[in-house]
Order: sequence, then C-alpha cells, then structure tokens
Amino acid sequence: MKLKQSLSTFLPSKGFLFIIAFFVILAFVPLLFQDNFFLTVMTLITIFVIYAASWNFLANSWQGSLGHAAFLGIGGFASAIIGSSISKATVSFLGTTQMPVGGLSVAILVLALLLGGLLSAGVGLLIGLACVRLKAWYLAMVTFGFSVIAATLSSQFDSITQGINGYATTTLVPKGYSFYILVVLFALTSISVMYFIMNTRMGLAFKAIHGNESEAKMIGINTAKYKLIAFVISTFFAGISGGLYAYFIRLIDNSIFSPANSFLPLIMSVIGGLGTVAGPIIGSIFLVSIQQTFTLPSVVDSLNGALGSYFPSVSKSGSPMRLRRSCRLPEFWI
Repeated sequence: MKLKQSLSTFLPSKGFLFIIAFFVILAFVPLLFQDNFFLTVMTLITIFVIYAASWNFLANSWQGSLGHAAFLGIGGFASAIIGSSISKATVSFLGTTQMPVGGLSVAILVLALLLGGLLSAGVGLLIGLACVRLKAWYLAMVTFGFSVIAATLSSQFDSITQGINGYATTTLVPKGYSFYILVVLFALTSISVMYFIMNTRMGLAFKAIHGNESEAKMIGINTAKYKLIAFVISTFFAGISGGLYAYFIRLIDNSIFSPANSFLPLIMSVIGGLGTVAGPIIGSIFLVSIQQTFTLPSVVDSLNGALGSYFPSVSKSGSPMRLRRSCRLPEFWI
C-alpha cells in the first residue's frame, strides 16, 4: 500500500518527468549526427552518469567515498568474468563456435551486469558493517585505502582477473547504437530507482542524517542502519557502471582502480550540483566531453601549436592532453 502511494506521488513528479525526457532525448541524439566519435562520447557520458549518480546518492546520507573506483572495478571485473563464463558454457551447450548475438546474449549481459553489481554491493556491505559508524571523511579515507588494496588483490590473483595485462570481455551486444541503447536503459532505470528512493521515507531518513546526524538520532532514526543501506545501494550502482564500462571498451585492467577514477564522480557531482538529480548528469556531460575532446589528435596538435611556445618543455614531451590507457577511446569506435 505504501509502495503504491509512493509511486502515485513519484510518477507524475517533475523530477521523474525530467529524467524520462532527458533519456528519451539522449537515446535519439546520436541518430542526428551519425558519427562514431560522437556516439562513443555519448556512451561514456551515459555510463559515467550512473557512476556519478551512485556517488551523489551516497553523499545524500552525509557520507563520502574517495575509493569508489574499487566498486567500479569490482563490478567491472565480476561482470566480465561472469559474462565470459556463462558465454563459454552456453557455446559448449549449443555446440557452436561462438556466442550467437541476439536475445540470449543480451540476457546474459544483463545477468552478468546485475551479478557484478550485487558482488560490488556485497563487498560494500562488508566494508559498511565495519566502517559505517565513522564520520564522513574518515569513511572516505577508509574507502580510498580499500581501492589501493583492491588493485593489489587483483594483481595477486592475476590468474583469475588477468588484471595486469587486461581481461578481454566477450562480445555479447554489437558495438555501436545497440550497445548505446542498452546503456541508456540501464542509466534510466538506475537514476529513476535512486531518485524514487530519495522520495520515500528512507530518502527522508537520508536527508535527516545529512542535515544533522545527532538530531536524526534524537528523533529515533537508526542512523547506522540507513547509512549502511545508502552505502550498499551506492556500491551496487557503481558496480553496474563498472560492468558497462568493461563491456564498452572490451577490456578491463587494474588501472580501473586508479585514484583518478575515484575522484571522477566527486568532481562530476560537484560541478553539476551535489544532492540534485541533474547534478551527476550535467557534471558527466561537461567533464567527459572535455576529456574525450582532448584525446583527438587534431585538438592536441592545435593546442601544442598555440601554447607550445609558452610551455616548450611540456609540448616536446609527447601528447600532454592524451588520457591514460584505461580512459582512451576504443580503437574500433573511432
């Protein structure tokens, strides 16, 4: 009954209508340009919208994470390994040489992404149980340390993760617009679910904790419980975005655990506006667009030509604007 009442209030709300309208537009915009680079940038933006929104959701309960890349990576590696394992078993069962692309492959990909998100949430639950009573930035430092540990563990168990040289994912959905639509659907569902939660009694508890944790305790809110729930939900969606990222670039390695990837959702949320629905969306569009534009050789050459005389030692050291391997564009999308 309470769920029906919440849905009846939520579905006609301006925030939900904005989410629907934005993602409908997002789904059709690439069709207007018919450009592979533009489609690549749009796919990355949509993936990082989920990642930034997961961090923003956590911040609504007055918690911070400086190691969110750990859950991004756990979800990515888990989804890649699970998807490959299921695909091999399916190919063996069907007696074919490769995984047939179709409804079955899409179902396997969705299952792998969900299981990867659940594994990420499971790890988040364990960390939360031990650390959720810490104050905001103490928890942030613990998560930062865990991201370093996660990268080390991935290297130690390289026979499973192949994180040092990179784990190649199985192609389950064709590259291009088909994969993009899948990412948009995941983003639409993820943002809607998080926004819905924030408009329920649970969301009110998160807001009360954010406003003043001591006062929230005084009025009977179990702050430790709700902070743990927020942490687990956040890590689940971070894992989902990690799985999508792994299948997008068709390779995942230990560089996904880098501190740069932990600070990305924080920066995106702050740029767009903390605690808002549009914040992660605006921040992702702004930051990813700039990053990917600076990977274009023509842009790099133009900047070196215009600014090289002012920074000669930098301009002669290579291509300063190119991103590290984990964030470069996949060659087959260019």
